[in-house]
Amino acid sequence: MKRRFIRDSTGEGYVDVAVTMLIILTFTASLFLLFPIFTAKQSLDQTAKYVARTVELYGRADDETLESVLENENIMRPDDIRIETTWFDEADRTIQLKTAFTVTVTKTIPITILRPALGDPVVFHVTITASARGISEVYHK
Repeated sequence: MKRRFIRDSTGEGYVDVAVTMLIILTFTASLFLLFPIFTAKQSLDQTAKYVARTVELYGRADDETLESVLENENIMRPDDIRIETTWFDEADRTIQLKTAFTVTVTKTIPITILRPALGDPVVFHVTITASARGISEVYHK
């Protein structure tokens, strides 16, 4: 019985290992391709929280205030910032005390799938959105 097993080795195990290694390498490569999306989402969440906290403290969401927030190099610079609220003065973009608001930031991340030697790379653009809520802490007279 044992001799027959030794003579009948056809190499099926090698094929199984090769297919398994191909699947594992493909899975690992896809994780490396998708990793920038997860890190960008975390950074964008922190940016939304930081913008919301700044708007809470200043009670305004004008361009000058938002630009001062984005000068910080530790946060991701979003493509778009939207603030939804009931404005105290829409021209000055001020928010009255205890008025709730929602900050929504959006960023488009390019993910390169394939880089051929003689052509343009295959790139998918993934749009990531993060939101944060806050309540104004400033009383406007």
